[in-house]
Amino acid sequence: MVTSISLIIAEASLETVPRQLASHPTVKNQAQKLGRSPGEILLDKSYHHPAMLRAGLDLYWKRGRPDIIHFALMEALSTPLFVKNMLKVYIHTVKNKLIVIGENLRIPKSYFRFEGVMINLFKEKVIKSTDGNNMLLELHDNITFEQFILNGIRPDKLIGLSSDGVKSSAEEIVSRNITKNNDHIAFVVGGFPKGHFSHDTNKLFSCSYSIGELKLEAHVVIARILYECEKLLDLHHYQVNSK
Repeated sequence: MVTSISLIIAEASLETVPRQLASHPTVKNQAQKLGRSPGEILLDKSYHHPAMLRAGLDLYWKRGRPDIIHFALMEALSTPLFVKNMLKVYIHTVKNKLIVIGENLRIPKSYFRFEGVMINLFKEKVIKSTDGNNMLLELHDNITFEQFILNGIRPDKLIGLSSDGVKSSAEEIVSRNITKNNDHIAFVVGGFPKGHFSHDTNKLFSCSYSIGELKLEAHVVIARILYECEKLLDLHHYQVNSK
């Protein structure tokens, strides 16, 4: 049976404000409210939409939605699979930054606290536990998705979850791919609001599936896939204490 399961939130809409937007009034105003410099705050379409339009930002439709990552992490990190250290979670951003999630991380349920944590991570590159003994979050720059997959985690199977994949149920996807022949399975979920995975991401998938007929948000896909993994591994009765 599979010994390692990874979840990758790919092409994630999580980044600090690009330099070409830093002088725009919407960016400067929010930075002032947060007591930060414009280049330190997270790019957020809710605040920075005019700046993003004026700058003609590349891949505009995939950027400025850190809330998607917050929801996805809240779902993944509260599962029995993660709590029992049977799930590794990674974020690979649309701008080729890799975030490694440490064991036993409790992600803040408040978005504003999450925002503060991410701002600090982008600045400091690493966040450790209060005693300094455990790495909770670690950020690496300039790592392409291909480098991460082929030279980093190197799964036996890389399963893409996308609305343009082969239609299947979460139960079928898990039972078909988590087998005794695969020691390490990695599931990839998009961390962006619209569109599809890029060609550079798609070409690395062993296979790609779509759960159901509707386009589902990332956190819903994560919930369904991880629950089926827990059922297969007989963890679905395990209770997680929330704080």
